[in-house]
Amino acid sequence: MAEKSFYKSSSVFELYGLDFVIDENLNIWFIECNASPQLVGTNQKKTQFLSKMLSDMFEIQHAYLKSRMKRVYKFIREMQTAIKADPEHNADYIQLRKEFDLVNQNRLEKEFEIRPDNGFILITDKNLPGADAYFGHLKPQCINNLDF
Repeated sequence: MAEKSFYKSSSVFELYGLDFVIDENLNIWFIECNASPQLVGTNQKKTQFLSKMLSDMFEIQHAYLKSRMKRVYKFIREMQTAIKADPEHNADYIQLRKEFDLVNQNRLEKEFEIRPDNGFILITDKNLPGADAYFGHLKPQCINNLDF
């Protein structure tokens, strides 16, 4: 519900703690959301869980940043080459901005793929169109197509 208010950049992240309970009929009930959950290992199992969770989260963020920087550096090198070839700098800045927006998207390059044992699961990719962005997690009729 609050997705539109999130700052969408792989250069930042926020960790939320979501609490749910399952009743005797296997209904899932949302209890609360903590914007800054306490990350204290009160026992050995929780300490191991938190260590893996944070390690996995940092792996994801690092991979997205490396992917973005690879594309940005390539874009800058191509612009430098173009400027040297055209000393008058007759660049189409509107087109360059469109190209940079594509380069700057949150997406992973193949060489920075996430380990298969990472505990996080990708549930949405807004680089994909319509219902494809949700990998089958949501039925197409549940998606407001005006957002795409």
